[in-house]
Parts: sequence; structure tokens; C-alpha cells
Amino acid sequence: MNYLMYPSVRLFFVLGFYVSLVTSCEKDFSDIGTDVIGNQNITIQSATYPVKTYNKRITPIQTNALAKNLLGYYYDPNFGSTTVHFLTQLTPKNYSPNFGDNTVLDSVVLTIPYSSRKQDDVYSIDSLYGQTPIKLSIFKNNFLLRDFDPGSDLEATQSYYSNGSLSPTEALNSAELEGQLLYQNTSFLPSNDPIPLTTTNSEGETETTATLTPSLRVKFDPNDLPNNFWEELIFDKEDDDELSSANNFYNYFRGLYFKVEPLSPGAADGTLIQLDFVSANAHLKLHYTYEVTSTTTDETSERQGSYDLGFNGKRVNIFENNFDPAVLQNIANSNPQEGDAQLYLKGGEGAMAIVELFSEDESGNDFDDYITDFKENDGDETIVKRLINEAYLEFYIDETAMATNSDVPNRVFVFDLNNKIPLADYYLDSSVNSKTSDSKFAHLVPVSTETNDAGTEQRKYKIRLTGHLNNIVTKDSTNVKIGLLVSSNVGATDMKTFLTYDNQVNGIPTGSILSPKSVILHGNNSSDVTKKVKLNIYYTDSEN
Repeated sequence: MNYLMYPSVRLFFVLGFYVSLVTSCEKDFSDIGTDVIGNQNITIQSATYPVKTYNKRITPIQTNALAKNLLGYYYDPNFGSTTVHFLTQLTPKNYSPNFGDNTVLDSVVLTIPYSSRKQDDVYSIDSLYGQTPIKLSIFKNNFLLRDFDPGSDLEATQSYYSNGSLSPTEALNSAELEGQLLYQNTSFLPSNDPIPLTTTNSEGETETTATLTPSLRVKFDPNDLPNNFWEELIFDKEDDDELSSANNFYNYFRGLYFKVEPLSPGAADGTLIQLDFVSANAHLKLHYTYEVTSTTTDETSERQGSYDLGFNGKRVNIFENNFDPAVLQNIANSNPQEGDAQLYLKGGEGAMAIVELFSEDESGNDFDDYITDFKENDGDETIVKRLINEAYLEFYIDETAMATNSDVPNRVFVFDLNNKIPLADYYLDSSVNSKTSDSKFAHLVPVSTETNDAGTEQRKYKIRLTGHLNNIVTKDSTNVKIGLLVSSNVGATDMKTFLTYDNQVNGIPTGSILSPKSVILHGNNSSDVTKKVKLNIYYTDSEN
């Protein structure tokens, strides 16, 4: 009896194999096949099928409501420069405050942690790109970041986009973004040093009371501002409506604008960093001293207080790109009919690729022809002819085109363009690195290096699609177009939409928005036939 002909047994066999595959992650396929089939007399075979890949520009993308935000200047040898500014509201931690009597402002301090990790008492900053100084200016913003989009029904929230637009016909007023200059550093460079918080004890000695993780920390100098700037802005409004609710405060104090500039126009260096605005230690604090009079003794004493403002409101990244016109022209000349020789991938407001599995070959065979290798229909019943043990794509880096840029993204990401969700393999993959919380290594294999027979090293990305292909064969799932992008975090899959509607792609995941890196890959029309993209499938005939 051929048990593999029964659907339930076939499904158990496939799922069992895939779980073993996910667990082993990067184990060689020949070893995987041996482990699964044991002593059974089953022969695993392989076949390749054509794939079409072509370029797609990422147009202005929604950048509000991101979990984290970028700030800085990054020069990419493949594309050119990107400057990322930041606009944010500030939200009081409490309303209708009582600042006490004879209030005196001591200091105003801004703290925003970097994304960092600690190992052996040493911090390393995650998502830091470049390491040369930039110019950073912080302004009081005067532009109102509204809640609702007046161009639609009033229940639709307002979106903000990477090019500073609110809609195709409306943009942020740049003149209003740069209100009062609060701070300027003409040589800003992030440090991975922790920040000790100190106080002076009763004996006049300095003590460390706490230590902050590496952070952007600014103590605003009152000498750089108009007299009593913060006092008039906050303390004088103690009994007024401005400090009574979040909406009133947003309309009154409209937030901060962080403006970035390279130290020289078009500089081939700089620094871009990811900031953690959702951290509990991300805030603007006004520290002050006030007097309290005892009701029993009539004695007056001094106390310390703080007025805390967090970043719980709207936060928007604004991208300013200066890309190479020749690269942009190559992307614009994309050939969706036959595919492209090179694929240009860049995060942010950059570029991606579209992947079509089982594309038409030179003989005119297409998906409907290829799928008959794997299944056939007998009335209402689907008979599986081949059991897919493993399916994957390999994208080779074009090392010649990347000769001036060895710093490539560690991860790429794929998703279903039709439904704007990850593929089935993403959900089946439970692999996680416990030290970094990075994940999905079986489905989205990090960039790796192989050496050919001539001793030449070649870098590539491997993407497993076993679950996706099995769904197409056993569940009649649609052979959807697939989006391919770089990613700084494959776990950040929340989709953000484009400013203008696109019938092919209308959004990308936040992990790509927050990645400034780029890479150039061999496409299906590459002149190097050994590097062309192909769909590789290992299978077992169901008759065995």
C-alpha cells in the first residue's frame, strides 16, 4: 500500500520534514534528507524553474507611527546620500500641574536612548551607520500635527510621509518647522558610553544615583535662548488651559524638530542612528526648585520637582535623498516583461524588487504548465504527484557592481504583494537568536559567503519557500508576486503605505523603512548564468 497517496499522511510527512528543516536552519540539504527518510527507500530529486525579477522604486512612504526612528546623514556608495530629519510632539506626563511657590528653573534636559545592547559591561549601539560627525540642530516646531485627515472622512487619521507630505497635494510647512533654535551641535557623534546621573550629598560630595544606557542627552543652555524662555513657555501657564489636556498642549507647544546636515555638502561620510523614543527613559524634563511652607510651623523649605514630557504623540521621519541619477534611471528602466539583469535594493525611500515564481520560459511554458509536475486534478480531487521537501531562491550579490561598498545588509525580507503579509514560511519558522532576538534564519537566511572551485568568494542570500510552495500545490493557493527588500529587522513586519497609490506595490514593512543600506544583486537576466536567480525545488515522487 502506498501510504503517501493518502492526503493526511502526505501532509504529516511534509509538515514533519519542514519542522526538521526549520530546527536545523543552515544544515546541508543532503543531511536533512537523510535524517527525515531514515531507512526508507525514498529518492529525493531536484529541479529548477524560471523566476522573473525586476526593479521597483520605493516612492514616499508613511513614516509616522514607527516603533523606532532614524536620525542622521548616511552616504551610500551605491545610491548616494540620505539625510533623515525627525519631527515629534511632546506629551506631558501629568496635566494641570502645581509648580509650587517661588519656582526657579534649574535645568532642561532632553534624553533619547539609542538602540543598544550590553555585553561584558560594554555597550554596543545597534543600527548605527557611519561614524563621522554631523551637524544637529533642535528647533521648537510651530507646525500643528493634526489628528485627522480632512481630505477623507473625519474618522481617518492623518498620515505623514517620508518626503514631508501629508497628501499628494499638501506638505509640511518647512518654515514653521524651524521655530526657535533650542540647541545646535556642529560636531555631533553618538557615543556608546553609559551616562552616569550624579547628585551632591549633604557633605558636598558627588554621588552616582543611576546610570543611563547610551543616549542622545542634551542640557539646553539658557544663555542660547531668550530670557525666561522655558519659564514663560511652561511655568507661566500653570493655571491655563494649555497644560490641562494633551490636545490643548499639542496645539500650544507643537513639539520639536531635529534637523540634520552633513559637515560638507554631499559628504561621503556621516552618521545615521536609530533612536528608541518608546523607551521609558525617552523624555524632556524641566527640573526646578520650589518652596513649601509648613501649615503647622510656618517654616519654609525648598524642594525639587520636575515637569516631564514624553514622546507618546506623533513622530515623523523626513527623508532627504540625493541619489545617483544613473542608478535611478536603471531602476526606472525596469523590464517587467523579461526581468532585469541587476536588482537594486535599498531601504528607506529607496528601491526593491518584484519576484514572479514559475515565470514563462522561452518555449512559452508558464505556471499552469509547471504546476502539472506537482499535481493533477481528478474531478474535484487534487492528486499530489511530487512532495516538496525543500524550495528556495538564491540571490547572488553582484560583487563587481559592489566593488566600492563591502558593507551590505545582513538580511533581506520577502512578502506577499497581493495581501501585504509575510509568506507562510515566515510563520512556520520559529528560529530565534536568544542573544539578539533576531529570528527567521531558516526562511530568511542571513548573507553568507561561498567559495567556488576557482577559490573566489561569493556572497548570497538564500530564501526558503517550502511552505509557500506546498500551499500552492496542496491548497491551491495563488502564485502571488513577491516583494524583495533589505531589512534592518525582519521581525518588524508592520506595513506602511505609499503616498500615491501603486497597483503593484502599495506598502513596505517598517524593517525596510528603518534600513539605510543597499545591495545590488544578480537578476534573472544576469549575463553570469551561474548567478541567475532560479527556483530550486527538492522533491519526492509520491509513487515511491
